[in-house]
Amino acid sequence: MHALVAPALLIASLAALARFQRSDVRSFRRFRAIEDTQRRQRTFLRWARNACAMYLGVPLLGLALLGRVEALWRFPGEFAPLTPAMPDFRIDSPLVLGLMVGALLGGGALGALLQRRRREPVKPVPGLDITAMLPRNRAELLRVAPLTINAGISEEIFFRLYLPLLIVLSGGAPAFAFIASTLIFGLLHRYQGWLGMAVTGLLAAFFAALYLGTGGLAAPIFVHLLIDFNALVLRPAIALRFRRSAD
Repeated sequence: MHALVAPALLIASLAALARFQRSDVRSFRRFRAIEDTQRRQRTFLRWARNACAMYLGVPLLGLALLGRVEALWRFPGEFAPLTPAMPDFRIDSPLVLGLMVGALLGGGALGALLQRRRREPVKPVPGLDITAMLPRNRAELLRVAPLTINAGISEEIFFRLYLPLLIVLSGGAPAFAFIASTLIFGLLHRYQGWLGMAVTGLLAAFFAALYLGTGGLAAPIFVHLLIDFNALVLRPAIALRFRRSAD
């Protein structure tokens, strides 16, 4: 019976993920038409709550049922065969410093692109049409922050630990588990078009390498937070500040 727990959890988690994603896509499409800031703020908070339940609540429950809660802070032995192929991600290595700088620049570049597209309305280009998510005032900044924090933490737990672990415990090879999790992460962003899927898929592969290379979730969570916070909170906050100064 115990051997069936992981496959059952995998099926249930994928089903819950598919249902959540369908609802999320519908909600985002409706959100793009909302102009009232109070409704936008409530939507940001609802998204954060729902995403936390999906990407954090489901893994915590599943890991508890598996008796593997310690995997949150102790690297699973099932993933050990992949670690020798990973780059050197020691905290004092030049690679880690370069990645942190790259995360800052990458998040800033994404934020700049979104800001430019919002200031200069053009015909929507299939690919990365998420400009509606940019905060338009200080109150929205405060409401979007929990969303970015939750994404950086809970998505790493779900896609870098929980989902690959379920696949391995269900009989899949470790390499297949991380490839499948990366592809699923990218496919979940199909509402952003092919470019959105490509970008998020590449980021997912990078976060997986960071997780396997450091042997823990701290590094991918930190870099994920850095990218999202820079793009959706820090740069919009600076833009709002300069806009008020200009007025």
